[in-house]
Amino acid sequence: MVVQLKLLAVTLLFFLVFPSLSSSEDAESLREPRSPKLHPHTLLPTPDLIRVRGYPAEVHRVVTEDGYILELHRIPFSPRSSPRGNLNPIQPSQNDVGRSLASQPKNTINNQGQKEPRVVFIQHCVLCSSADFVMNDPNQALAFILSDAGYDVWLGNIRGNIYGRLHRTITPKNPKFWEFSWDTCARYDIPAMLKYVRTTSGVNQVSYIGHSMGTTMFFAMMNIHPHINSWVRVMAAMAPVAYMHNKHAPIAILSPIVNGIDRSLTERGKLEFLTPTKSSSSLLSGLCSEMIILRPICQFILDILGGPSSRNVDPNYIPVIVAHTPAGTSFRTVTHLLQLVRDKRFQAFDYGPVTNYKVYGTERPPRLQLSAVTVPVGAFWSDNDWVADPRDVQQTVRELGNVVVNHRVQHPSFNHLDFLWAENAADLVYRHILNLLDRYN
Repeated sequence: MVVQLKLLAVTLLFFLVFPSLSSSEDAESLREPRSPKLHPHTLLPTPDLIRVRGYPAEVHRVVTEDGYILELHRIPFSPRSSPRGNLNPIQPSQNDVGRSLASQPKNTINNQGQKEPRVVFIQHCVLCSSADFVMNDPNQALAFILSDAGYDVWLGNIRGNIYGRLHRTITPKNPKFWEFSWDTCARYDIPAMLKYVRTTSGVNQVSYIGHSMGTTMFFAMMNIHPHINSWVRVMAAMAPVAYMHNKHAPIAILSPIVNGIDRSLTERGKLEFLTPTKSSSSLLSGLCSEMIILRPICQFILDILGGPSSRNVDPNYIPVIVAHTPAGTSFRTVTHLLQLVRDKRFQAFDYGPVTNYKVYGTERPPRLQLSAVTVPVGAFWSDNDWVADPRDVQQTVRELGNVVVNHRVQHPSFNHLDFLWAENAADLVYRHILNLLDRYN
């Protein structure tokens, strides 16, 4: 009963804050000037969140094979340290934002046999965006820490979030725009972004960091495109997700009926999930501000989604965090994650027996093999994670072919979302990730 009440509370708050789950207000409105009553970072897009901390930012756009236009954000160098190795950073101006990078210079290996630049690509989780890796002080946010360590940092965004709402031929108002799940992103989005990053940075291999579904897509991608193993030096998996049947989060109780929910929502045209607008972001940020009596509800929501909080997220920055996350996705993506809970398998999307047979040639969706990942992997997990449960993580670790680090976070209350925003994540997680990357760079 307690779990059901928690779920009801979450659902009610979502509908209060997001009265229309598929708003007609364009997500580009998040780029409009901020309200003076809000925290000054509340409505800043990722490039401006980077610049306000004193770092350079570039905006790049990638077109996938099936026509989606994705926005990548880059921190090419750190103003706080001299790049290590032979990193030859691009010096961007404010006018570089939005330019086609076909005209921009590349970092290459020189004739003296100097080493390649150190390039890292970071991929977000479900309902997240590139913003999640820069919403903290420079000595606490993962992207800034990597930049200060001499890495050329690229932040990915997948289709359906606020930086992935463009397509060559269709708009988000077309239902076909939302007919994708995370295995679709594994097939198209992640490969397109990695290819672009390698070409633009002038390197053969990059390091990859994923959080939650950012790891799920990486694991699935290697089943679909095994040659991409050769593009990646090393992979750091924060809260890795392949198996989810030990999941504690309340939404897991919906898993037995998830396909029915998916069909019902599809028939009603509800294909888009929790896309923010300027008004919804401002409202949610305001509800979580210091002077509002409802502020504890914001912490409650974060607790039951990721696990009881360690209270190491700066409470004064939570209004900014909730203005950027959730960042939107398709209902099918959420459905697919819940199918992993229900079926206790790491598998492709389950359309149901009839359609599965048409798509896959079998009544059940095919398993995705973790052994297809041959890249060295570091797994970083915590006991208090309600999404990437330690038992599920250890099954993932056992099935991966080349785990070189299996790091348990040494804090009993560190949860799923603390990997992104906790003020102690730099010491508990990021310094270990940096050590792993340095071993392979």
